[in-house]
Amino acid sequence: MIFKMPRNAKVHIANTLFCSAMMVSGCSFAQGSTPTLSTQQVNEDIREFTELLKQRYAYLDKKNVHQASFDACLQKQVSQIKTVNALSGHLNHCFEFFYDQHSEIRPRPRDYYLPMPTALTMWAEVKSETAVITSIPHNGYAFRVGFRAGMTIEKINGKAVFDAIKAANVSGQQNAQTWVLNRLLTGTRNQTMTVTVKWQGQLQTLTIDTKQVVDEIIKEKPILTSEWIGDIAYIRPENSLGNNALIPAFDEALAKYKEASALILDLRNTPSGGNSDVARGIMSRFISERFPYQEHELVAVEREFGVKRRWQEFVYPRGDKTFTKPLVVLSNRWTGSMGEGMTIGLHGMQRATVIGTPMAQLLGAISGHTLTHSQLNVVIPVEKLFHINGTPREAFLPDIVIDHVDNIENEDLALKAGLRHLSKLASKTN
Repeated sequence: MIFKMPRNAKVHIANTLFCSAMMVSGCSFAQGSTPTLSTQQVNEDIREFTELLKQRYAYLDKKNVHQASFDACLQKQVSQIKTVNALSGHLNHCFEFFYDQHSEIRPRPRDYYLPMPTALTMWAEVKSETAVITSIPHNGYAFRVGFRAGMTIEKINGKAVFDAIKAANVSGQQNAQTWVLNRLLTGTRNQTMTVTVKWQGQLQTLTIDTKQVVDEIIKEKPILTSEWIGDIAYIRPENSLGNNALIPAFDEALAKYKEASALILDLRNTPSGGNSDVARGIMSRFISERFPYQEHELVAVEREFGVKRRWQEFVYPRGDKTFTKPLVVLSNRWTGSMGEGMTIGLHGMQRATVIGTPMAQLLGAISGHTLTHSQLNVVIPVEKLFHINGTPREAFLPDIVIDHVDNIENEDLALKAGLRHLSKLASKTN
């Protein structure tokens, strides 16, 4: 089943989701757009930016930013910054001290990194002095151009991988190495990058064309896809958790599969996040009474007044008949932000078994603040988010963790594991 929308609406939504992911493509600064700023205005916006981080950035305690080095970065060659575009590039560059893909200054320059994980075609990790590709979306772009989980990365654009990481690691922190590696693999607009890998004892050089990646992201797609797998329903939102039209579309799909013995909710294509109205709208169809689904902590209150503010957010059942049969949620490194919230929510309500890899691990609930002179929008996590058992959302692990290394044929291992799990549940009840 494919839920269809008018062509223009789908194109607009695809572009909007990609833009909201990190303000790139046609949503970033137009070429030749150079509103001017005085040195005093630049300095005042930089001070406003640093005060905002001190007051509201929720994860200062986790990042261990070297404050003196960060301040030095912000003050470097300030007198040469004459435009809003240049200030955005400067602030985004220095903000890499926080190695946080859920934060940015919008709009970003057209030649800056593409959004991660939205435009990231594979996930790699620094492990024991090697850089290893550990996850590739099933039949995604990276697989089609030859990458495989388990490959070790030797070079990026001809430079030894750890030299490339060191050169791009603004923070200098070892903890940031995996983040920097994936940032390099995401690349910039209209970039053709080469990646030399070792696979089964052989070296080969593969190519990523980021224009093709972006075109694939923003091309016309359905809002969700669904199908029968035997007597089990399978529903997959297509990076549409920020589109309120997904709520009636999901209701329509669920009505079609009301006789299913179980349901698999595939959240592996939600890299651009979404909004909590859509998330609660979907989760509400799987419960028959009110449940908390996540905890929030607003750190700014405790910083200012020494008083902790933490609360639970609830989901209420919705619809004439909710789906109360077994539920599996599939996750991966492209389950981002609101997709992560839905995953921990359904798990915390004890409604779902989660199967897959760790998620995108995007930090907290984000909010924007507009700088006075440049009107740049600083987007940062202002609330910490937690599973209702107290686990930080970014630390949550699936019930059944799938290892993709050596998955040579790029089989959909998580889906297969979900079907096996539901089959075992069915055999126990029969």
